[in-house]
Amino acid sequence: MGRYAAPPGLEGLFELDRKQVDIRPTLLRVLTDQYLHSPVHSADDVQHYSELAIRLFDETSIATRAAVAMRLAPHACAPREVMLRLAHDVIEVAEPVLLHSPCLTPEDCETIGRERGFEHARILSMRVQPAAAAKTAPAMPAPPTARNIPAAMAAAADSPHNTDDRAAAADSAAIELHELFFAADSPERRLILLNLDYATWPPGAPPAALQRADIWRIETAALRHNSNTVTRELERALGISHRLSCRVVDDELGEPIVVAAKAMTLPADVLQRIVLFLNPRVGQSVDRVYELSRLYGEISVDAARRMVAIMRAADTTERAAGVTPAASTEAARRPAAERVGAVAGKLETPTLRRAASDR
Repeated sequence: MGRYAAPPGLEGLFELDRKQVDIRPTLLRVLTDQYLHSPVHSADDVQHYSELAIRLFDETSIATRAAVAMRLAPHACAPREVMLRLAHDVIEVAEPVLLHSPCLTPEDCETIGRERGFEHARILSMRVQPAAAAKTAPAMPAPPTARNIPAAMAAAADSPHNTDDRAAAADSAAIELHELFFAADSPERRLILLNLDYATWPPGAPPAALQRADIWRIETAALRHNSNTVTRELERALGISHRLSCRVVDDELGEPIVVAAKAMTLPADVLQRIVLFLNPRVGQSVDRVYELSRLYGEISVDAARRMVAIMRAADTTERAAGVTPAASTEAARRPAAERVGAVAGKLETPTLRRAASDR
């Protein structure tokens, strides 16, 4: 794989070649995301990306090319050579480009319809003249700060609880925190995890200390997209059930696997590679990979282990009661302020009280 340049910040991706891991699908997604993330492209940038992308198109699956076509289709800054190549591809790949790409001229559309046949022509007949596409990637939302944390959080944090009540409500509290975390969006999850340093819930420790061979097994399984093996390794290392381990691995936003990795004290570069390869819905965006890598550095091992302890307690209680993981609970349907406010009430974190005084 030495003929490809390493994407800035992800040089470790090329270490995987020595492990006989096919990095080409991930490399194509990462290169595309980085190209779109830059607001300005020199002629050399365009040529470099175009040459690499077109070469990788010949070496990757239809599903990978279709994902790239979906990302590039709305952007006016997408290289014309690349868009023409995608527009001539099989219909699963070509469709978003044919429908939405502002790079295709009427002459291009006529030629594609004539050369590629009925299906391409049919899609082109539904094409709406695209509006001017944004030339830059959308800005990431700013993380919550002390000044925009909802007042409901501080109010919930002041709710009175005595020791007996806490003990009696421990199981239900764990279930609620567990479901609130999975129902939250990424900024809310980050807020929850950062405040877990101040929670009274004991962090505990994983039942099994990881050896280098254990880390190698988890990483290798992730690189091979073998989620079943990763699931089993998390069960053993964290002492969690199979269904909870599956929920961690399959989560569409990625924070639960970051929590698991931090609780096991996996090296940061190993976590980055796991995020890139294990779950395509998470690893397809280089921005998302960077966000999760930053989160890994921000949260403490104790906070991660508290979250694992909460998940484990909730899952044990739910299984004993025959409750299945809630896909749409009352907590998941609450407005964001109420969801995170409820978490604040359970955690009783001093930072949330300080946040109220800053308002």
